[in-house]
Amino acid sequence: MRHSLPLVVFVTLLSVFDNLAAETKAVERLAPVHRHSILVSDLDRSLTLYRDILGMTLSRVSDTSSDSYSYVFFNIEPGAMKRFAYLNGEGGQRDVLGLAEVPGFSRNDPDGLRAVAWVQTVEDVEGALSEAANLGLQVIPPIEFMSREAGKPGLEGGIIDFDGHLILIYGLTRASIGLPPVNPKP
Repeated sequence: MRHSLPLVVFVTLLSVFDNLAAETKAVERLAPVHRHSILVSDLDRSLTLYRDILGMTLSRVSDTSSDSYSYVFFNIEPGAMKRFAYLNGEGGQRDVLGLAEVPGFSRNDPDGLRAVAWVQTVEDVEGALSEAANLGLQVIPPIEFMSREAGKPGLEGGIIDFDGHLILIYGLTRASIGLPPVNPKP
């Protein structure tokens, strides 16, 4: 009889863990908790930055339904949102960024206070900043730091996207990954 209490505790814990696992499985069927969604005025133009320069992959694009809850939480007129793109991140992270297309959307002051930033690791910070500048985007000059994880020099810099959103990018320096320096276009 002396082992019955630990057995009862063990069975109770198993039941609790089974319930937690069932709840976790139910949550996994929903949209990822770690997805950010931002408004953009031109989805195709925005994809040239997020997909083509920053290296995210396009998961899917869908038309926005007329009864989407997005209208409520973005505080926009029903019907104003046309399409929604889901982008995958590095390492198999699915649907980490949503781009909601609202033609005519514009931020009031992209040079003002930046309340939110998208943060992403890229393979080539200098190259991404150069390509963004070539698209006419505002670039925040990079600073060098020592990467704790890699033990090599890294860079962090910023890009203000077409719609005024701040993107912070991090990565190792070109020299530390064996790439030649970026030669900016005149």
